Amino acid sequence: MNLPNKLTLFRIFLVLPFIVFLSFSVLSIKYNKNIFSAENSKIDVSILIAGVIFAIAMLTDFIDGQIARRSNQVTSFGKLFDPLADKIITTTALVFLSVVGIVPFYITLIFLIRDLIVDGIRKVAIKNNVSFSAGKLGKIKTMIMSLSILSIFFIIPFIDFEMNLLVPS
Repeated sequence: MNLPNKLTLFRIFLVLPFIVFLSFSVLSIKYNKNIFSAENSKIDVSILIAGVIFAIAMLTDFIDGQIARRSNQVTSFGKLFDPLADKIITTTALVFLSVVGIVPFYITLIFLIRDLIVDGIRKVAIKNNVSFSAGKLGKIKTMIMSLSILSIFFIIPFIDFEMNLLVPS
């Protein structure tokens, strides 16, 4: 297994700690107690840690793509799992942001439906030996979405923002 594919797998494995720290953040909102913060601090450290994990995941996405293209290590595994890894972590982030009331659910739903359609088309294309790599617009969309999500993760803890959980108490 080459380095770009290992980075893709690493990104998939990052989803688990990402979910754990997002869950801690939801619990801190639900019980009004910051689990990882100092006694009187209003800063939710768990959401900052989740933001760092998200940043690492997106950085490895950029790095594995650069390495794969420059060293001619593009593989069928990478073509299938690299975009899937991105979708898993960005969809997880969007669902979290919807659950805490920052991003409306319909926005998350639009991205989810779009990703399912594109991934379905990609799988059919790969199965039929048709080249279906990400175009410039897709890469720009991913970059803008990733930077937007990242900025939210790093801004939320420092502003006085009332997050309202959309889950039962």
